[in-house]
Amino acid sequence: MDRKTIIGVALCLLLLVLYRPLLRWVGLEHYLESPRQAPVSAVDTTRRDTSRIAGAAAPPPAARLESSPASPPSAGSQAHAAPERLVDLETPLYHARFSSRGARLVSVELKRYASAHGASSRGVKGRRFKSGREIPPGDRVVLAGGPLFGLDLGSGKALQSLADMDFAVAESLDAAGSRRVVTFTAQDSGGPFVRETYRVRPDTYALDLEVELRGVPANSRILDYSLTSRSWPLLTESDVVSDARTLRASSLVGTNIHRERAVGLLKTARDFDGNAAWEVVQSRYFMSGVAIHQGDARGVQSRAELRSSTTEELALAPPGAKPEQPVAVNSLVVGLPPESRPVQRFVFYAGPAEYFGLAGLKSQLEGAVDLGWPWILPFARFLLRVLNWLDVLLQNYGLSIIALATLVRVLLHPLNMMSMKSMRAMQRLQPEMERIKEKYKNDASAMNAAVMALYKENKVNPAGGCLPMLLQMPLFVALYQVLFNAIELRLAPFVAWMQDLSAPDLLFTIGPLPIRLLPLLMAGSGILSQRVTPTDPRQLPSMYMMNVMMLVFFYNLPSGLVLYWTVMNLLTALQQWMVLRQDAAVPVPAAAAPARASTPGPKKRRAEGRTG
Repeated sequence: MDRKTIIGVALCLLLLVLYRPLLRWVGLEHYLESPRQAPVSAVDTTRRDTSRIAGAAAPPPAARLESSPASPPSAGSQAHAAPERLVDLETPLYHARFSSRGARLVSVELKRYASAHGASSRGVKGRRFKSGREIPPGDRVVLAGGPLFGLDLGSGKALQSLADMDFAVAESLDAAGSRRVVTFTAQDSGGPFVRETYRVRPDTYALDLEVELRGVPANSRILDYSLTSRSWPLLTESDVVSDARTLRASSLVGTNIHRERAVGLLKTARDFDGNAAWEVVQSRYFMSGVAIHQGDARGVQSRAELRSSTTEELALAPPGAKPEQPVAVNSLVVGLPPESRPVQRFVFYAGPAEYFGLAGLKSQLEGAVDLGWPWILPFARFLLRVLNWLDVLLQNYGLSIIALATLVRVLLHPLNMMSMKSMRAMQRLQPEMERIKEKYKNDASAMNAAVMALYKENKVNPAGGCLPMLLQMPLFVALYQVLFNAIELRLAPFVAWMQDLSAPDLLFTIGPLPIRLLPLLMAGSGILSQRVTPTDPRQLPSMYMMNVMMLVFFYNLPSGLVLYWTVMNLLTALQQWMVLRQDAAVPVPAAAAPARASTPGPKKRRAEGRTG
């Protein structure tokens, strides 16, 4: 092999070695399968005895998480004066269930989002649901965090749970008789007065939350309280592995957005002190959390625990699901209000991680949707709007991705053609440049002068091939972020075997090996693009190796993203063919060009005359 081929193979091997660090550097660490964690004991902050508020000794922490806040009290729990009452809030978008025991939000059932492993998926051919239509019970996405959300006094190690406290419930109905406001009120003997009021926000997945706290004893050393969100069993997506990798606790503290993966939080909890705006727990497409509107937010505390799946959850889980799952736990720490103004206001959200819907809440929660770095966001927002508009026209997100890729290529066609023509012109000059380098290999200044003269005479800009590509990079990065994170592609079918553009396609399996057709087509389109591109034959092995690397990299990525890249490869091949057609009429540069650029001095000409 020649020197360039050896360098190409070495670069490919280096890429294999640095594959994991590179993924982390570009923000794709959720695709790295982490080693399985051994079960660790976790303090159950949701079921501790509230007698601790009055100064009594607390029972020992539970060794494992309990599966539901409605489960019977443990042996050390206080006796309850009233039976637990479950309260439902229902709108056309969701069905939320609260418990009077601890004023916990138990679950939120999303009426317009189907679970990939619901009741209708158990069969030879799973049932498909139209986007935006109401999904029948049993097939809906359910966010049930055990509990999903709750308020406790204190924070961190000084947290004093209200999970066993009995709250009185008051309701308010609208003209149609539907429950629209739920208020939970409790006062411990000699302790604080707590009131939590949830109000429905029409046509959104948000609830307005008012918290009133009064009478916290001065000797209790309680200076704040915690609004805590917990993640749910990951049983909603067809690509369960990818969903588990993206499970995280996110927050906005000051101007910094923190995205902490649950697997990492199992090892080390994270505290972020400062002026916090919101906290959420989120999987790839759904999120739950709270944003502050009026109050003294002091920071966010993020941690994770291992939770054993119940028998019912394991029955719903897809093959290969682990019996234990990490649970992301995120707490917004808020300072106690003054007695003169005891009410603080928040917005609670549990629903899809849909960027524009979250932006409409005016609570900065749209920042939880990862559409790239801040300088990429304007491009990503624009492309997401265009993708949604194309889907309205075409009624198929697969066709919309093809149309979007084509539209991007058309808009960038002048830049692409400029880049390709510049690179082709450089290739035509390559023989002359090699002769100049050979002729002036001992005189660098003369060689540079001759090369620049050659560029000038043939009107070639050596940076003309790279600059247009650099100008397109923000658009390409934005497209990647949109196609990977947009909930619009979730369970969106395309054709035949491609029934979920948010998951890798699957044609069939051979033993444990999944056979995916679309990545193979993508690799073929890359080879086609290279075949129509004039290339030094010595570089072909490294170019083919790069296609193999791309196949490995894209093999388990969402099919919507692979479809986009396949279309872009085909369009690149078409543009290259157009350049070659125009190139046929361009004359080859004269060999005299570099000679004129490096004309010998007067002494050398006189010497040549005498020898003649």
